[in-house]
Amino acid sequence: MRMTLSRSARAASLVIVTTALSASGAGAWSSAPNSTGRQTFRGSILVTSDHGLYRRYSNGNLKQLTAGAADRFPAWSRDGGQIAFERLDIRRERCPLFVMDSDGSGVHQVGQVTTDCSGVSWGPDDRRLVFGGAPAGQNNATLGVVNADGTGMRRLLRGRAANPEGTHPAWSPDGRTIVFGWTASHLRGLLAIRPDGSGLHALVKSPPKLFDVFTQPMWSRDGTRLVFVDVDFGLAQARKIVVATSRGGHRHTLARLPFNPGEQGVPSWSPNGLVIAFSGLCGRQGCVWTIPSRGGKRRVLLRGHFLQATWGPAGT
Repeated sequence: MRMTLSRSARAASLVIVTTALSASGAGAWSSAPNSTGRQTFRGSILVTSDHGLYRRYSNGNLKQLTAGAADRFPAWSRDGGQIAFERLDIRRERCPLFVMDSDGSGVHQVGQVTTDCSGVSWGPDDRRLVFGGAPAGQNNATLGVVNADGTGMRRLLRGRAANPEGTHPAWSPDGRTIVFGWTASHLRGLLAIRPDGSGLHALVKSPPKLFDVFTQPMWSRDGTRLVFVDVDFGLAQARKIVVATSRGGHRHTLARLPFNPGEQGVPSWSPNGLVIAFSGLCGRQGCVWTIPSRGGKRRVLLRGHFLQATWGPAGT
């Protein structure tokens, strides 16, 4: 069995998920209390909704940064001054890459970059971005790097059989490693590669006869740990948030989520590494949860039609 998803089917599924959650959660915009402590929430959190991208400040206030359901997977620059995101163009079956200032101003497209609609990550110097992408309508997967001004685009990896969950690359804090999900070659799983394209290896290999996809990795701020999503497309049909060391070892499941909708998860570390935010369901609504990174009780942070929580650095 090959796990593939056509570009048009993937784009349609993204819209369906967002529409379903927004319909069920319309009017339910709220910031729920959280008892994990003020120290945890020193950074803003970016979230998506069917109204656009929002920024939740550490004091609980919400600010709309963009308008429209097409904007997705926001990513903070290391200094917190810029935000990269993708804008779904369903007619052309692609997701162009955009960058804006962290207050929502200065929105501009990054060259002619077309992503696989699964998110991007900033390099440690805030001058480069890594992204997954492939030509629309083709069963390919690629991993590439581009300068934030749209120049210097370079492909690091290419393969066949696109990941149904997308590549979701994450650049390490020290700049030496890019981690991403991959199903497009004989080496499958949560992979790591150097920014020059060398040193490809698996941190977590997909079982050869099972259909686990490892995706949505995110580094802790100190670079010592990873959090990612393990999706079982087999009989179990499960979705789990897993924490591991930076080399993929000592894995433990932090939270279990329903298999669908597929946009659940997108885990992100708090500035001090004590808490992880992720998107999930509150009944029939989309919401943002938090959970201690060492394990514990999950709590609702934002309730309503919110997805794809991304925590910014301290001071944002």
